[in-house]
Amino acid sequence: MQIEETKGRFGFHFSAGDDDARPSAAFVQIYVKSSAMSRAADLPISPHLMTAAEIDRFVDDAILALEALRNDAKSALAMGLP
Repeated sequence: MQIEETKGRFGFHFSAGDDDARPSAAFVQIYVKSSAMSRAADLPISPHLMTAAEIDRFVDDAILALEALRNDAKSALAMGLP
């Protein structure tokens, strides 16, 4: 079974199955849209996440990194303003 879900700029792909074409263990992988023209999230930004704890850890780390990036970007922009 495979599921691809996109919400806004982000999404996930879910894979599970037991035949040769699919992995035997279920996992999700977090994706982001690679461009403004993308209709679906198509660029993987996480490894295969196999537990709820792994998903939580990945998303929590991403939120912290984005918050730091937000602050740095605002500071950089403020330095460029007259």
